[in-house]
Amino acid sequence: MAKKRKIEPKYSVKISLQAWDLVKAGAAVTLRIRDRRGLLGVVEIGQGTFGWKGAKSKSGFKRISWRKLAEDFHRNY
Repeated sequence: MAKKRKIEPKYSVKISLQAWDLVKAGAAVTLRIRDRRGLLGVVEIGQGTFGWKGAKSKSGFKRISWRKLAEDFHRNY
């Protein structure tokens, strides 16, 4: 009988969230996005904005308002 090969997932996402953090001002959900080679970037989702920081980025998070994010999705998808 042939042995089954284990396939590694192409992407993985680690979520950092604590319920009591959500009631504090400025609290956000942090998602660390990885592929097989390493970290791609970090997404931070808060009440007012959606933020992205690339793994090799030297500057901070790029903040995108929810309205702009929705417009971009509607335009591209």
